[in-house]
Amino acid sequence: PLLLYLDDYLGNEQNEVMATLISSQTIHLISGYYGIGSMSYGDAVRDIVYGDTEEWWFSSKWFEGGKYERAVHPHMGMHISMVWVVAFNLMNLVTTYCSLPPSDPQSSAQKHQIHRRHHAGLETKRPGLWDYGYQPMDGLPTLRRTKELEGGPKQKPRGIPPPLTDDLSLEHITQSWKEDGESNDHLWNTLKECIDQGHVNDDVGHETLPKPCIYSWVANLERRLDNPKRIADKLKPYIASNEGWSAADDNGKLGWAPSSGLGSKFAMEWKGITQPVRAVTWMIMRSYGEKWEGSKLKVEVWSGTTRMASEEIVGFHDKKTSETYNIKMKLADGEKKGGGEAVVGSDLKITFELVGGTTFKISGMAICDH
Repeated sequence: PLLLYLDDYLGNEQNEVMATLISSQTIHLISGYYGIGSMSYGDAVRDIVYGDTEEWWFSSKWFEGGKYERAVHPHMGMHISMVWVVAFNLMNLVTTYCSLPPSDPQSSAQKHQIHRRHHAGLETKRPGLWDYGYQPMDGLPTLRRTKELEGGPKQKPRGIPPPLTDDLSLEHITQSWKEDGESNDHLWNTLKECIDQGHVNDDVGHETLPKPCIYSWVANLERRLDNPKRIADKLKPYIASNEGWSAADDNGKLGWAPSSGLGSKFAMEWKGITQPVRAVTWMIMRSYGEKWEGSKLKVEVWSGTTRMASEEIVGFHDKKTSETYNIKMKLADGEKKGGGEAVVGSDLKITFELVGGTTFKISGMAICDH
């Protein structure tokens, strides 16, 4: 699928211009690192808005009766302008792609092989010396390889680069990328490789594709998870115990939250899992103010009597806005960091307890093999 990140923010949640720009630039930084397309409505009209902050065609109405106030919901002009920004970027993408010359394999053998790069994160595997992606097509000559030059790069690992965390270093990024690529190799097969493995062809439906997660949901993203009752129904079959948690919808922010304050706890359980589980991911909301101060949730993952992962997740931050974060916990065996799994046939249990503050919110879960 075509994945594009749209930065539509031009509000005044943060009054400092630098704080506002950091959020926008972070989106472009991450998009560039992972090879994802991005477009920005804010960058398109920022100079117009900052030149006259009392306008409210392209932003919210920040001045009401001459007094500056927080206003995050823009008016119709912004929505119309944003449609044009998206349309322009998509048109630019299509016209650029369509203007590229078509590739013309020079031999019949080439026509029956997949040689081209599929996208930034996936290349066809090649045995022996890597040719750096060079292909003798469109009139380009076949390389003779009479001399191998030293110091050239090896074929990069499959998949996207490792998570861009604060402690990711240049010294270890290559090894981390290799390990991630090898552990998730099955997720990055080419179409030809999938067909060779019998997963995809013209006669087989998508339901035969392997599903990486035994359980997952995201509030409001799925059509049938748009109110508290449906969230509760989604969790109910796997709730082993519950002391003070329920589905909640606060100002349109739907999720699973404690209703009994500090000490509220619940547990979820999957009996006899049918595929290995190597990681669990939570979508959680972080917010600000007295209600959220000190918010902290302790999560433990158990396979039988073995604790596979444990983490205390913070639900409070200093930003004056509510934001959603993805928290991934890799399962481990003993003292190892990651590399463990809950094996097929075992029972998986996950416990949750509010150990700080008075509230927390989970807005999505994924129990997966990677």
